[in-house]
Amino acid sequence: MKKGRHLIFALGLIVLFVMAAGMPGPARGEQPGTIWAGPGAKHAVAISFDDGPSSRYTLKILALLKQYQAHATFFVLGCKVEKYPGLVKAMLKGGHEVGNHTYEHPRLPKCDQQAREREIEKTNLDLDLLGCPREKRLLRPPYSAFDDRLVSYLAHTGRRIALWSLDSGDWKGLDAVTIVANVLSRVKNGSIIIFHEGDGTKKHADRGSTVEALKVILPALQEAGYQMVTISELVANP
Repeated sequence: MKKGRHLIFALGLIVLFVMAAGMPGPARGEQPGTIWAGPGAKHAVAISFDDGPSSRYTLKILALLKQYQAHATFFVLGCKVEKYPGLVKAMLKGGHEVGNHTYEHPRLPKCDQQAREREIEKTNLDLDLLGCPREKRLLRPPYSAFDDRLVSYLAHTGRRIALWSLDSGDWKGLDAVTIVANVLSRVKNGSIIIFHEGDGTKKHADRGSTVEALKVILPALQEAGYQMVTISELVANP
């Protein structure tokens, strides 16, 4: 175990020097109603988590974020919000942003309009009941799958889709060393980084590697001078 942690730490230090020396690239272009990344002029990134809250991992992640003065955006599932409302309250208490990831994680373009609205609005109601700020609440569709109908529906109701520009790859069941390399070798100004905190019966649902990787990624980003903010803060006008 100690050898593995030393390897993670060493890799983090090596990649940090490469990262600090690199020039930030431009933010990825976005279509109206969607967010892919923040402005390249901001020396800041947004860390995000999908599929929670998790009774096994959420509190560990929140503790790490607090340790490194980082704020994040959590895209939660309504079915889990109802099971673990206290974890959502802990996210809010820590100054984090909570977004909508639907109720049961369907592929929305394959749902009829009634079903997709039910998936979105049922979770919205759960978040309302917990006091989550409604203004500018973001939606991240499962599998990042969306269509023009979804964009139009959200725009009509004053909401936006928030996607990502840097995939940690933790959903593949990767080890911590690989997750660290995926993030620190590609991060730049305005990156929105996607991780997963969800557990359960799905394949690759063990997020222990994600937690271990964050122990290297968060201090590395902090040392490089990146602000770690919510997605709404990242894309807000200065």
